This record gives sequence, C-alpha cells and structure tokens, in this order.
Amino acid sequence: IGGLYSSTATISVLARKSRKASELEATDYVAAMLLAVSMMFLRFMILILIFSREIFLSIYPYLLTMAVVAAIVAWFIHSRQKRPEGQSAETEEDDSSNPLEFKVALIFAVLFVIFTIVTHYTLIYTGTGGLNVLSFIAGLSDITPFILNLLQGSGVAVVVVTACCMQAIVSNIAVNMCYALFFAGGKSPLRRWVLRGFGGVIAVNVCLLLFFYLL
Repeated sequence: IGGLYSSTATISVLARKSRKASELEATDYVAAMLLAVSMMFLRFMILILIFSREIFLSIYPYLLTMAVVAAIVAWFIHSRQKRPEGQSAETEEDDSSNPLEFKVALIFAVLFVIFTIVTHYTLIYTGTGGLNVLSFIAGLSDITPFILNLLQGSGVAVVVVTACCMQAIVSNIAVNMCYALFFAGGKSPLRRWVLRGFGGVIAVNVCLLLFFYLL
C-alpha cells in the first residue's frame, strides 16, 4: 500500500524498522520493499493515463514489464529463506505507531513541493538537456512531482517525456537501494538481499531504457 503514495518513503521506513530484524526476517523486509517498487510502476501507469493517453501508450509496456519484474524478484527473494522445521515464529513487539510515520511523510511532502517548483522553472528556462539532467536528480526524492509537471501540458515531445520518466524511475530505484542500505545499518542481514534484489531490478530497467534509446 505504501508504494501507492511513495515507494521512497515506504522503503526508508521499512529499512529503519529492520534494524532489529533477524537473518530469517531479512528476506521478508526486502521483498516488501520490492513490492513497494512494483506498486510504484502501477501508480505511474494510472497517473500517466489520467493526464496523457498518448504518453501512456508510449510508456505502458515498460511500466507494466517492470512492475511484473519487481514483483517476481520480490517473490523470489521471499522464497529463498525457509524457517527451519520445528522453529516457531517469533512474536513481534506491539507497535501501534503509523507504519508510514508522519515525520517521514512530512519530509517527503516538503521535497515534493521543492521539486515541483524546480521542475516548473526547468521546463520554462531550459531545453531537453536540462530536463534529462533533472530527471536523474529528481530520483533523489519522490519523482511524482517531476513526472506530473512533465505531463501537464509542458509542450515537450512525447518521446522526450517518456525517456525522462524512465530515467527518473531508474534513478529513483537506485537511490531507494542506497536508502535501504543506509537506514538498515552497516551490519544488517538485509544488505546482501537488498543488493541482489534492487540490483536485479535496476539492471532490467537499464536494459529496457537502452532498448528504448535504440528504437
């Protein structure tokens, strides 16, 4: 569900909550992070369809493919580690706090506003080069404001908007991987699963992006 509003915030919160996770729980946390990424692709499919049918027809094969790829990688990681026979599941401590955490949501709301303003003026004062650079920088935060501003009558060619959206998504997933590694901690059992899972998703993303450029 968190991936429907911000995969970046969701992954950051999950990584922080995983600091006390055991080796047996590591795969579940990473699988959950990758499912948030999968939902992110579906979220952008819906948003792009609402704002521009033409761009949607250009980008939906990529988004749909990556949503499936991320979900498959999540399932694969979830299935890698089985609980030994005879070992009961550990009882988790009761946590009545909001799993999405208001303070994290507030930080990303501020970043949302900042990138909305930056994207707006980039569209006004720079050309395609500026948009391409900004598409990678936007990945440092939630990329929703960047993509929404591209879709709202920016006057930019469909192929450019499609490429910028794909570049922003690849950048954002790479940043999400770094957030997961940082917030989980240096000795976290999640590290190897994060590198494998996110690395695989990023590799497929890059291959599809290169294929798009060649076309």
